[in-house]
Amino acid sequence: MLRLILAVILGPLIGLIVLGAVDGAANTIFPPPAGVNLTDPAAIRAATAVLPFGAQVGAILAWLLGALAGAWSANLIAGRRALAGRIVSGLFLAFAAWTMATTAYPLWTRVGLLIAVLIAAVAADRASGKARN
Repeated sequence: MLRLILAVILGPLIGLIVLGAVDGAANTIFPPPAGVNLTDPAAIRAATAVLPFGAQVGAILAWLLGALAGAWSANLIAGRRALAGRIVSGLFLAFAAWTMATTAYPLWTRVGLLIAVLIAAVAADRASGKARN
């Protein structure tokens, strides 16, 4: 039980670190438009509406890899218990839905991001070996 609790705590942290690293790399390659105040939510929403295609693909890739790393590591920390990865995947899915609801990404990016998190959840579940619920 302790390993399961530890996995549900560390899994999202690991996933968020990976998500942040990939998103940071994408933001380095495709920086936000000049003059955008990154502390103003309205300015961020306006900037995400005009991001180039590559930046939007980078955001989807960041969420895919972050959710995959978080769920997979949670499964491993918990001793290949699928429940840990499924909890972490559910957290990432909820956070992704909230992020997409509060940003101005185009519809295809929003749908792609949610699908990417679901793909990561299934991949982490299968990559962790036989599930031990």
